[in-house]
Amino acid sequence: MKLSRRVSVLSGLLVSGAVLAAPMATASTAEQQRGCAYQSTLAGTQLSDVQLAQQARNAGLHGQSLVLSVAVGLAESAGWTHAQLTNTDCSRDRGLWQISDRWHPEVSDGQAFDPVGAARAMYAISSHGSNWSPWVAYNNGSYQQYMSRAQAAAGQAGG
Repeated sequence: MKLSRRVSVLSGLLVSGAVLAAPMATASTAEQQRGCAYQSTLAGTQLSDVQLAQQARNAGLHGQSLVLSVAVGLAESAGWTHAQLTNTDCSRDRGLWQISDRWHPEVSDGQAFDPVGAARAMYAISSHGSNWSPWVAYNNGSYQQYMSRAQAAAGQAGG
């Protein structure tokens, strides 16, 4: 089922996504002059907690890293495959784990919006599940409210 709905970032329904120090992609001069307004969209297919856990497990995560990946994914995108946040610098955080096109230009939109591609990118960016600091939801602690759901989902996914 494909749906699309817009939500306000300020309402707290969607948390901004992945950030990691890497070579920065520069915005065009026109983008820099006009800037962008925060805009969050939840779209695509909404994966269940177990489906999200299965994607992370298939990418190579197990144990506590699998649980954290699910909690972070739920906090970042609520499981929406085409979730997107446009930031004020015109960069975009994309997909299940809100992978930044600014900090991760090597991850195409096709990868970021595909559950398998997003899980593989998340696995690489998180250093195989050992570093969650690139995600705002981890740094601000919002992932914690999803830990019990993530634990249950990881168990059901065989993790």
